Amino acid sequence: MFGFNINMQVGKVNIYSTNTTNKYNKVPTFTRKLQPQEEADYNKNAIGAALDYLGTQSLAMILHGSCNPVTENDLGIGSPCNEKAKDVIALERLHGFNANQLGPMGEITRGDISPYSASVFALNRMFIDAEALTQDRYANIIPEEELKTLRVKYSDTPGGYTYSKFFDSFENYDRVIKDAYTNFRTKVRAKDPNALALLDEYNEFKSKKRNRAIMSAIFEVLSNTYGTRDVSAWESEIDRNLPVLLKNKDKEAIERYRQITKRSADDINSYIFGQFLINKQLKENKIYRDSIGFEYINDNLVGNDKSEVWMYPEVFLEKYRLGCPEGGKDNGPQLWDIPVVDPQKLFDSKGDLGPAGKFLKDKLEAALEYCENIRIDHALGLVDPYLYDKNTVFETDGHLDRQRFYGANISQMGHVDPNGEYKEILEKIVLPTLAEHGITPIKAVWEDLGNQTSTFNDIYRNKLHIPGMTQLHWDRSEVKPKENWAMMGSHDEPSAISLVKNTWMQNQWDYGDHAWHVDYLSGYLNQDDARAAEREAFKQKLLSNPNERVKAKFAELFVASDRVQIPFTDFFGIEARYNEKGTKSAANWKLRLNDNFEDAYYKNLQSNNPTAINMPEILKMAVQAKVDHEVTQYKRTHTGPDNSIDEENFNKFRSDLYKQVTPILEKLNHYEHVLKEQD
Repeated sequence: MFGFNINMQVGKVNIYSTNTTNKYNKVPTFTRKLQPQEEADYNKNAIGAALDYLGTQSLAMILHGSCNPVTENDLGIGSPCNEKAKDVIALERLHGFNANQLGPMGEITRGDISPYSASVFALNRMFIDAEALTQDRYANIIPEEELKTLRVKYSDTPGGYTYSKFFDSFENYDRVIKDAYTNFRTKVRAKDPNALALLDEYNEFKSKKRNRAIMSAIFEVLSNTYGTRDVSAWESEIDRNLPVLLKNKDKEAIERYRQITKRSADDINSYIFGQFLINKQLKENKIYRDSIGFEYINDNLVGNDKSEVWMYPEVFLEKYRLGCPEGGKDNGPQLWDIPVVDPQKLFDSKGDLGPAGKFLKDKLEAALEYCENIRIDHALGLVDPYLYDKNTVFETDGHLDRQRFYGANISQMGHVDPNGEYKEILEKIVLPTLAEHGITPIKAVWEDLGNQTSTFNDIYRNKLHIPGMTQLHWDRSEVKPKENWAMMGSHDEPSAISLVKNTWMQNQWDYGDHAWHVDYLSGYLNQDDARAAEREAFKQKLLSNPNERVKAKFAELFVASDRVQIPFTDFFGIEARYNEKGTKSAANWKLRLNDNFEDAYYKNLQSNNPTAINMPEILKMAVQAKVDHEVTQYKRTHTGPDNSIDEENFNKFRSDLYKQVTPILEKLNHYEHVLKEQD
């Protein structure tokens, strides 16, 4: 059973029916959101039963870590491992979700708060649940009163959301982590039992991760020293090349290392302690999630942070950067300035992993340390990326000089990849690493959208048979593989309810083969000709209200694939946007749920024109659509050359099918109306 079990007895309800026209005449008269005694029935016999029938294996909410709500001691940003995140998970599980699609969880900077510019190995210390540090298991290393003085003031919106205040958060967490480390050391010296227990864990962390953590800390110290993370602008050649020189045991570099670590000992130790705290909390959160069967899907960055390029310069091409051949200024290339691993260092002469190959494997291992699944960002970038020579980027009057610019996919750059080794990354590094974690190609989330090349299709699709994404904002599911992960839109897209308010969208959606065409949706979700009257009524309903078309698209989502993702903005009916790709909007990456998200969700469902997702209503449409598909498929495969069919067997098939699904449909119908009724 897809749903989770709640330990309570649910009374038997006589809902059996063989009505093949599937007309619902009984509407509940009670008015309230789900009560505790109803939750098990709702989750198991309505939502869970529907998802089982539909064959849904995974239902994930796209909810980046910072988008979670916070308790009253709000330091400015949400976290995937605080107590409020558990409250969100509880609501998600009730409504059938079994996973969250996170964004990258690495350290971000004041200069760029995008999680897609984050570090790979250093985790975001602002995800630390500061409230937990006031508790015995963390030796009470932060007093509750201190957190109260750091509370960030913000205004909740009526829609159950607010915006993170990243720059307040940077300042708050710098202070909290430094104070926590100072208090920790004081308590250890005083032989506080809880502090000594925490010390044991801290020492274990340092034995495993100290070297990488201390180099990350030194990079931050030097970035502050020079006022930039651009290593090429650092004055000292030793500082620019410190990691490499240390590996070569250069005497001047060793002396410089000692000078930095002595002078900035407090900053470095606080940084490492902060990394320990977030690692500990994510580990604890994983134990909790494992106990309830809820997964986190991490987002594996195609790029790398400047700190990692500084630490491992030997694995990267010196002058080439990752980009995209179109979509940039003047419809030219997008210049992402993302370093690319050297294909000639992926494998050694024996075929084993070389330094670049080990680096890529380490990236995957880091992404999966506290998460059960992974999203592969920009799959093309692991097969046939578009590269450009950074030394050929010149502008004339603000426009790229195309005559001097050089860029191409790596398969066309024999001088960069003479042995064609880059296209072996998936087969020899990525897939084996995922397999070690029990992740099949079907389970992983592969972002295969955008530009594709013949080399990419030869490897990715024809040889390895890896699925991709179906994005129903723009696609019809009938032409997409069912193995794909299906979603309405990504974290970069507007919510569906916002999209349908667009006049441009409404003016074109009933022309040609548009993904939102009313004839397509009414026909795809009501294929059985015996239900032609219901199909026409459904069509008129879609024409009457754009919101109804949104519901139809979400129903299509569950018919389209066994693996589904829904952005949190869509589920909660939030029209504000999390990120507007290609822009520098001040609101980008800041949207998050506030602490009254649950009440706001149910209030939205009870409104006259709700925008949040009523799961039983959506699943009812999806289940009926699958029934119609099965009936239509049976008829198609059992109709003879003379268009005859054994009516007795056909009617029996239809009757048996409805005996199976009618209890599910009636449960869904029941709870659809419960969620719509006002308190």
